[in-house]
Amino acid sequence: MTTRGQIIWAVAALLAAALFMWGPTSEPTRASTDEYLTVEEYIEQARPYLHMSCEAAWAEAKEVPEAYIAIVDKVSAISFLNHDLDIEEVYAHSAEDQEALRVDYYTAVGDSCRENPNYLLAGVVERALLQAFTDIAPEAVDD
Repeated sequence: MTTRGQIIWAVAALLAAALFMWGPTSEPTRASTDEYLTVEEYIEQARPYLHMSCEAAWAEAKEVPEAYIAIVDKVSAISFLNHDLDIEEVYAHSAEDQEALRVDYYTAVGDSCRENPNYLLAGVVERALLQAFTDIAPEAVDD
């Protein structure tokens, strides 16, 4: 299978796994909010991946969809920090709207990476995240 074919397959697996992992039960509880990392810790987790293309991140994940999702999620923390996205605004919406946000986000990441595997993953993630938030919960975006 070509690298492009592998990425297309991975994107489909990424979306399916992400929908499973980021289900409607992901609303934070008081206990889970105590487990948030510091800004510096989020940056440290994302740092190894910030320079990677979609294709390089897929290779880094050893073509394991769950590992790729973990990279995407680590990189997305930087966009949350840079744009001061308010996740609580999203949780104020219905479960259907929250699910739409997840689908829009991971689909946009997959579409962009499929369009050009050489795109910088951090840029793809940022665009997808901002667009999903703007479409579903514009009040969550302070930019």
